[in-house]
Amino acid sequence: MATQLDMTTRRFRAVPTGGALGCDIFGFPFGDFSPDDISAMRQVWLAHQVLRFRETAIDDDTQIRFSSMLGPFVVHPRQMQQGQHGRRGQILVISNKKKPDGTPAGDLGDGEVNWHTDTWFKERPPSASILRAIELPPAGGNTQFASMYRAYDTLPAELKKAVAGRAIHHQTVIDGRGDVRLGMTRPDNEDYATWPGVDHPIVRTHGETGRKGLYLGGSPKYQTIVGLPTDESREILPALWRHVGRPEQVWTQVWSPGDMVMWDNRCVMHRRDRFDPAAIRLMHRTALEGERPH
Repeated sequence: MATQLDMTTRRFRAVPTGGALGCDIFGFPFGDFSPDDISAMRQVWLAHQVLRFRETAIDDDTQIRFSSMLGPFVVHPRQMQQGQHGRRGQILVISNKKKPDGTPAGDLGDGEVNWHTDTWFKERPPSASILRAIELPPAGGNTQFASMYRAYDTLPAELKKAVAGRAIHHQTVIDGRGDVRLGMTRPDNEDYATWPGVDHPIVRTHGETGRKGLYLGGSPKYQTIVGLPTDESREILPALWRHVGRPEQVWTQVWSPGDMVMWDNRCVMHRRDRFDPAAIRLMHRTALEGERPH
């Protein structure tokens, strides 16, 4: 698909990364893009799952305008907390910067962030996430992306059979860092299957491509498989998560100034490397509404 677009449009150039997923977009006309540009770009995105726009040199307003052409915005809970932008409610600030009073000026700090899908604990998780680099550390803070299409296709037969037709109960009390979410109270029991949450299929059919992929959400620590005893869930879930990070289905984004990456949250998981806490990493993220997984 990328080769065809190279030949038929003079508005931008699409070059696959050569990895398991991902495509570089060069020369996208952020200053005067049209619905046709967005449509052509979307086709490449659906084919390659992750797009990397290089040397964008754009501001928040342009990122918001670009994002809005792809669908309605989704507000992450932390946009009301440490990830608050202040002037642009559509943006989640991801940074280890501090405010003058010493409190976080952004979300996620400088530590490692484990494999996850954005806002997996919602009834309608985002379809797309768009992350723009503003300030970067000299090393570290790279982002890895894993294709959930490939993860499903390469799943061992016994494991594929074990998860067929099954759903994960994603509790909504504890977040990926082990903290109690805003407005929630931790139950007295440790039976996570009874905690408030949502159930999403382990094998998800993409709403636009029709392809099947694994859909695992966040950390398996507080997850359960609907209808299975806890001990069976504790055997299957870690096996699924170990399978996600296999090198043949992962591509690594080493950030450069001006990079903006857009990934399909319905068929991609991602993680982040830690970096020197003495350095600064500042990113602005927008996310777009998606459908309920099925």
